[in-house]
Amino acid sequence: MLQVYPFWVFDASGFAGNPLFTIFDPTFGFSAVTSPEVNIELREVQPGNWEYKRRAVKCADVSPITMSRGARFYDSDFWIWANNAVRGMQPLRRNLVLVHFMGYRPLAASFDKDVSGSHVDEIASKSLVSRLPARGWFLAGCVPTRYKAGGDFDAASSDVAIQELEVQPEYVEEMTIATASPVLARSFSLTAASLSAAGVQGF
Repeated sequence: MLQVYPFWVFDASGFAGNPLFTIFDPTFGFSAVTSPEVNIELREVQPGNWEYKRRAVKCADVSPITMSRGARFYDSDFWIWANNAVRGMQPLRRNLVLVHFMGYRPLAASFDKDVSGSHVDEIASKSLVSRLPARGWFLAGCVPTRYKAGGDFDAASSDVAIQELEVQPEYVEEMTIATASPVLARSFSLTAASLSAAGVQGF
């Protein structure tokens, strides 16, 4: 089973008027991102020769995605995108990719006990670089719809200020082994079951 914490979001729009390739600083990351949700709208059809209603798919809609991360005095990525959208400045729509990683870390598992507790071991155990991507979602044509600068100010609180940006994708595409090849996905399913039975965690 996959855990909820190893994830990453990056801008896959390319140039599109932005010479830095991305609207987000890739070194910051995110503390939380809501999962993609697709809602399917149905329409009712009443056949003339059948007493029950039939339902057909009319269209689909994607729920907004909310991204959160700690506020920094040198980070205005959320504000810049939202402000540019209000002012009609380009690039407005961006293609984002949300990647969900496995808990299993082959790089960390390959190290000997000699590096246990060292800086190398810490990088291998905590960095997303050492993880394998499990699932991904292509969030196409995202437009910012809500920006919050941080938590409400409270003189009696020492909590970290969390800023939020809500975006509305036009559509979502899921990217997994199963979407590429259902047959290959079944093979991985059997392999994962064998590894789990052998005590390997993260699958």
